[in-house]
Amino acid sequence: MTNPLYIIIISPLVLILEFFFQLFSEITGNPGSAIIGLSFIVTIFCLPLYMIAEQWQETERQIQKRLAPGVARIKQTFKSDEQYMMLSAFYRENHYHPIMALRSSFSLFIQIPFFIAAYTYLSALDPLKGCSFLFLKSLGSPDATFHIGTFAINILPIAMTLINCVSGAVYSKGHPVSEKVQIYGCAAVFLILLYNSPAGLVVYWTMNNILSLVKNIFYKLKNPGKVLLILLCCTGIGFLFCAVTGFMTQNTIYRAGLALWGCLLPVLPLILHALSGWLNRRFLLLDSKSGMRLSLFVLSSIMLAFLAGITIPSFIMESEPELYCYIDNETSPFPFMMITFLKAAGFFIFWPACFYALFPAKIKKAFAVLFPVLACIALMNCFAFSGAYGPMNIDLRFMQEQNFIGSKVSILCNGIGIVCICVFLFFLFEKKTDICRSCCIVLLIALIGISAKNIRFVSNSFKNLAPPQIKGKIEPVYHLSKTGKNVIVIMLDRAVSPYIPVIMNERPDLKTIYDGFTYYPNTVSLGRCTMIGTPGIFGGYDYTPFEMNRRLDKTVREKHNEAILSMPVLFSSSGFKTVISDIPYENFSVQPVTEMYKPYPGIERIPVKGNYSDFWYQHHDVKKVMYLSTRIKRNFIWFSFFKMVSPVFRKIVYHNDYWLSYDPLSNLTSFINSYSSLEYLSELTAADADKNSFILMVNETVHEPLFLQAPDYIPVPNVTNYGSSRFAHNPQYHVMAGSLLAYRKFFTYLKQNGIYDNTKIIIVSDHGISENTGIFNNNMPFYKEDYIATLLVKDFNASGNMKTDMTFMTNADTPYLAAKDVIPDPVNPFTHNPLYTADKDARVKIDTGVLESVRIRDNKMHNIKDDEWYGVHGSIFNDKDWFQWNPDEIRKEK
Repeated sequence: MTNPLYIIIISPLVLILEFFFQLFSEITGNPGSAIIGLSFIVTIFCLPLYMIAEQWQETERQIQKRLAPGVARIKQTFKSDEQYMMLSAFYRENHYHPIMALRSSFSLFIQIPFFIAAYTYLSALDPLKGCSFLFLKSLGSPDATFHIGTFAINILPIAMTLINCVSGAVYSKGHPVSEKVQIYGCAAVFLILLYNSPAGLVVYWTMNNILSLVKNIFYKLKNPGKVLLILLCCTGIGFLFCAVTGFMTQNTIYRAGLALWGCLLPVLPLILHALSGWLNRRFLLLDSKSGMRLSLFVLSSIMLAFLAGITIPSFIMESEPELYCYIDNETSPFPFMMITFLKAAGFFIFWPACFYALFPAKIKKAFAVLFPVLACIALMNCFAFSGAYGPMNIDLRFMQEQNFIGSKVSILCNGIGIVCICVFLFFLFEKKTDICRSCCIVLLIALIGISAKNIRFVSNSFKNLAPPQIKGKIEPVYHLSKTGKNVIVIMLDRAVSPYIPVIMNERPDLKTIYDGFTYYPNTVSLGRCTMIGTPGIFGGYDYTPFEMNRRLDKTVREKHNEAILSMPVLFSSSGFKTVISDIPYENFSVQPVTEMYKPYPGIERIPVKGNYSDFWYQHHDVKKVMYLSTRIKRNFIWFSFFKMVSPVFRKIVYHNDYWLSYDPLSNLTSFINSYSSLEYLSELTAADADKNSFILMVNETVHEPLFLQAPDYIPVPNVTNYGSSRFAHNPQYHVMAGSLLAYRKFFTYLKQNGIYDNTKIIIVSDHGISENTGIFNNNMPFYKEDYIATLLVKDFNASGNMKTDMTFMTNADTPYLAAKDVIPDPVNPFTHNPLYTADKDARVKIDTGVLESVRIRDNKMHNIKDDEWYGVHGSIFNDKDWFQWNPDEIRKEK
């Protein structure tokens, strides 16, 4: 739902429900128990609101009781308009308005947003489907305990209604009949609404009613304080028992958390009482200045909402604005920012404002103190302790494993910073509240200014970004020659070389399909990410990470652009018709990317990624799912929370992809954007070029792990056959197999049109994957699979089943392999160095440093430490051939 009110009011509640459901599911290992825990949390969260509602209702009862005799006399004496006028005058004399009667319905109003949130989340929660709990066969469908003929009887909603009625009877004892009618009517409405709902949702609401019954009984007790303390002590003992015995969970962290709460709960009333007494004695200026309290709360809550909803997202989008344009049905990046801001407004403005408005002055004072402190700490964490976590996927997930916590020094500095903020603000609250308010205003203006600058940059980048080409039909964009020479270089992003022999064993026909190809398994990449691995592919050894760092005359962006242009300029200047497609990090994401190609009119840039997806969906009768946009809209607010908390807590926020309880969608959309250009590659190619042809294309099919339908490994909505290999249940293997099989149709087209023999084809990858395939002994502080590159080469007139060559290679050999036997003595057009490298050993310096984002575009070099360079000589399969370069030697060569 995209209704702004829904996003502001309901979305924060859904996010909280998802967090606690996932937490309790991991602790208990049972979704049913998690639902019960969820009900407890919501009840505790709503308890202060219910207490306020009870006070209002009691006030309304007393007023109605006091005014009842006068109202009765007026109704007996007067009729029609006179009665109305007399009642109005009577109410004015008693400072009462009939609309105040709505206070008696406040407890019902409280339930509505929580019911909507629970219904939205639990009614479509995939883990509940087929999950049994107690007597329920499936929490994802109505309980259908027994049948009368073909009619299913759902016992659980009936039990829920009975409990609701009992709870209402206890609560409304001695109250007016109108309240009882309202309570029982509400119970009947919920019975109708939830009768055919999934059992998980009914369990949740039934538990809510049970807790409501307990609460109502609790209110009737003579000494509720003592009873509450006994309950807290019993709960604490239960938590300690579970922590010691591992009854609920074996996870050490969760057991420690249970032990902590077990010790904390019995003394919680004392802690709250002590805090309340301390707050009463401090910040006395705020007691008498209600306007100051309100302004401090409002300014700081707006500051938090703006930081989470605008500033942090704008920084991410400013880094790579093109990534957030033209995603699914969203054209510009701003809908993602707007939805994040609305969610942040719900978290930090709407719901806190509800509590602030309802509670007495003492609680308002606490809010006025707490929110400025939280806002300043969040600002410090975001800007002073932002952390260096490397690049992220478009859906805000990090590309490399993270520790998050940071060094002991950073933790200490962060703690000192928090203490300093608290001391400084507490001093201002005591002595200079006006200065505190002024500081909030200044900080808010600064956030607005920073965000405006970022938004302007994103807006300009979006305006300069060419929209995707809307294809009305599939027609040739690649043109090959029947009489001349054709060179095709295909970079398969993240193609995992060690899977190739396994795929060939599962599908032996591929050895014939890859007619004339030579497979080089002993091939290494000099980086583990696209940013580091591609420059060598495009530009050769002059653009390996070490060589790029040695050249300080140009920025990283300028050197990266040179690498991209190296082969196209070389072949174009040699008379080849040159086409490139979907090259990564063009102009290092500075828009417009076409600027880098303007000096070279002989290079034709034709993007194809995503341009043919709609044809694929139509031809295969598959519905397109808005996967990426949905994940981005969900994760952006979580990422803001991640940046706002102290580094020591960021691992908790990021846990399990930001506490994702289930993924209702598959990443089929992103996969099809790349896969469709492979499936239609033969239709996109024509044998009509009047001169030699060079094509450089990049495809990201292998970059989107997804289960495919074996044995042909094709995308389908529901996979039923996972194949027979030992990697059958590895989605990365599936997309690798699917990519290799997708080229069958293209190779057949080349052969049928007589252009296979005069075409050289190179398939190469920029890096591997952080995954233990069992092929290597990973005795290094990294996965060797990360640095293993795929290299498949079919030379001119080569034929026969695919061969294997164990010659030591790197993916930086690609430009030389492409130009060999085509361009005499080929040299790099920018460095003028020969593409052929005789001594590879000295030049194989593998970057194992942290991944970086494109924010380094204006730096002169990548941030790689002297002890982060590794090498391999001879054989990547021999552990002894892997080594770490001597830092002193690295420093000498720089």
